[in-house]
Amino acid sequence: MANIKSTTIRFDNDVLELIHKQANLDGQSTTEYMRNAVLEKLEDSLDYQDAVDNIRASNGHTVSRKNAKKQLGLEK
Repeated sequence: MANIKSTTIRFDNDVLELIHKQANLDGQSTTEYMRNAVLEKLEDSLDYQDAVDNIRASNGHTVSRKNAKKQLGLEK
């Protein structure tokens, strides 16, 4: 089993109420909603850093969308 830890996040009452309402609309518990929001933000940040690293490694060389599709065999 994974080593799972917990943390506490503090929100103003009005913000917390919005979180509860949105979680309910999405059919999730508040905990699930907040966990998913944090994981999505983390994934976005990691994707962004990966893109920055790739651009640096390519010395700024880029490929057009059309050429990328050709290279991937998605376009003739």
